[in-house]
Amino acid sequence: MKKFSVITGALLMLLSSCGKFEELNVNPNNPATVPAEMLLPPIISGAVGSMNSSGTRAGQYVQHLSWLGGTSEEDGRYNLTGASYREEWNGPMRLIKDVNQLKEIGTSTNLNQYVAVAAVLKVYILSLMSDAYGDIPYNEAGMGNVSGMEFAHYQSQQEVYTLMLNDLESANQLFKNLPSGTVVNRDILFSGSIARWRKFANSLKVRILMRQSAKTNVNAAVAAIFNNPAEYPVFENVSDQATLVYNNGTDLYYWFIQNPAADGSGVDFAGNTRVSNVMVNLLSSKNDPRLPIYAAPTRNSFLANRTNSATPLVYRGQRAGFSTAEQNADYAQTGLNKDDYSVIGKRIRKENRAFLMTYAELMLLKTEAIQREMGVSGTAAATYLIAIKASLDKWPAVGSADQVETPFISEAQKTAYLAQPAVALSTTNPIKQIAEQLYIDSYLNGFEGWAGWRRLGFPELVPGPTVLSPVPVRYVYSDNEQNNPNLILWVQQTMGGTMPTHNTKVWFQP
Repeated sequence: MKKFSVITGALLMLLSSCGKFEELNVNPNNPATVPAEMLLPPIISGAVGSMNSSGTRAGQYVQHLSWLGGTSEEDGRYNLTGASYREEWNGPMRLIKDVNQLKEIGTSTNLNQYVAVAAVLKVYILSLMSDAYGDIPYNEAGMGNVSGMEFAHYQSQQEVYTLMLNDLESANQLFKNLPSGTVVNRDILFSGSIARWRKFANSLKVRILMRQSAKTNVNAAVAAIFNNPAEYPVFENVSDQATLVYNNGTDLYYWFIQNPAADGSGVDFAGNTRVSNVMVNLLSSKNDPRLPIYAAPTRNSFLANRTNSATPLVYRGQRAGFSTAEQNADYAQTGLNKDDYSVIGKRIRKENRAFLMTYAELMLLKTEAIQREMGVSGTAAATYLIAIKASLDKWPAVGSADQVETPFISEAQKTAYLAQPAVALSTTNPIKQIAEQLYIDSYLNGFEGWAGWRRLGFPELVPGPTVLSPVPVRYVYSDNEQNNPNLILWVQQTMGGTMPTHNTKVWFQP
């Protein structure tokens, strides 16, 4: 009995010590719940990374870029399967898990600025996903870690758009009612400004409304935003727009060159990427000063000009979708070679900014709304010129660098370009002009350029002679996601049991 009492006493002492040890064994540098602001920089950076990565895939589909013949069989010639899109699906969906956590922490700590920011970021990220994939999970996105939600349920793109608009309206009201002086800490996008976050929310709302305007009447909603800036502030200038400026040497813009070429060109002549003939022709046809920003002179003309400055620099776009044999035949017919086509320009290659949504895009959407008589106040022709100027204004001089060192668009160039009669909005086919300017302004934001082309049908894209299908209009669900039983059920219930391909239209397309 005495032995039993001793053992019992020892156990009680041990349990008591364990409780005290647990109290002491709390690492103050690793709290159970992180402050909301700590989640913000990686979410913003990840969201922009998702957009940037679209430059090579959706950017090829919409022919911002082309690859030399035969060097991009998958995207350039549309040899696509679910395996082609694994990270395009997985990356953004992982981010939404962090966005959900940002919202939960903001809610539990009564910091509504983070609840509102989380709503905007969720909409931004999942709008990219829905524009690309069509039907997606929205309510249950990023909840795979929650018991019973390992496999998210899908919702139609039409429903997703409605939910996104509701979330943006909620964010607008939360921002509106925040106490004066409220800031967003560790905000790498808008430097803590509630006013700019609110403008982004409402500008993004315009984008989503106009995206679906061919399928549902959004006139009143669009007019309500543009005609009531007190209730719905939007971007008012280039300084307002959603631009991420990278401030380190590791997470730079996708196109940035860490080690510039020794030839002094500042570009990558050695790679297979070229600017498309669609983009180069659109710009060169009106002496657009964005041409030397977007594209570099061909390598052959650059080297010839360096030897003899009287030799003109040449900008030439590459046709999309050539096979190796077709590319070689083109070389033989034209007498050109791979160094006679323009690569991405020096300014882009030195750029530390990434554009999520621009003031120019917003003004072009406003121009379209006015032109289509959607009840928006203003004049289409004047708003159109404001939009184009805003696109040119994205490329100011950088410090004291000259045009050769870091190309920019001068005030004189802007004035000369905008004064051309051919630049003004015409009465012949204004929607075509608006669509082409949206296409130009969205350069290297493949998602946006591709969505605009699918919605408005311009510019005209000519795929390679023997590509395997028409120009893709949809991303394919990744091969891993195609094993989601809820996706399989959704396809059975809404798509006749056939998994959509890259040629299955999404809902917003006319």
